[in-house]
Amino acid sequence: MDAMNRIWTPDQELRALSWKQPYGELMLYGKIETRTWPTKYRGWVLMCASKHPYFTDQLKRISGVDQIWRMGDYLPENPSHYEGNAFAIGYLVDCRPMQKEDENNCFVQYHPDLFCHVYENTHPINLIPWKGSQGWKKVDEATKKLIKYL
Repeated sequence: MDAMNRIWTPDQELRALSWKQPYGELMLYGKIETRTWPTKYRGWVLMCASKHPYFTDQLKRISGVDQIWRMGDYLPENPSHYEGNAFAIGYLVDCRPMQKEDENNCFVQYHPDLFCHVYENTHPINLIPWKGSQGWKKVDEATKKLIKYL
């Protein structure tokens, strides 16, 4: 079965990963995630927003002014309150080096040392309080039971 037809169920493995805003919320709009590290993991990911978003000067450095303007076309005028919460589930299907032509799908400026983490079938869930951590974290059974698709 291809990833587009998959839906996560509690009996499946689920790993958590944290994003700083606004990049987390952009995942709901088909953003290709960029990281400084590759991963061999393929599967379901609980998408969590870090408690503290990026500052404007950090966004300018990472994305550049043009990409920041583009973000405004996708993000709501009133900011979501995802910080410190799990907010979505998506299926990680690929990891590859970033290419120049990926800039618009990633909402960041091209950098040859970045890796694209490509997700499909990303869906919002009820907000679940989440204490962030760096890197992958296995989601426990109690947390899995709290997840409900919106």
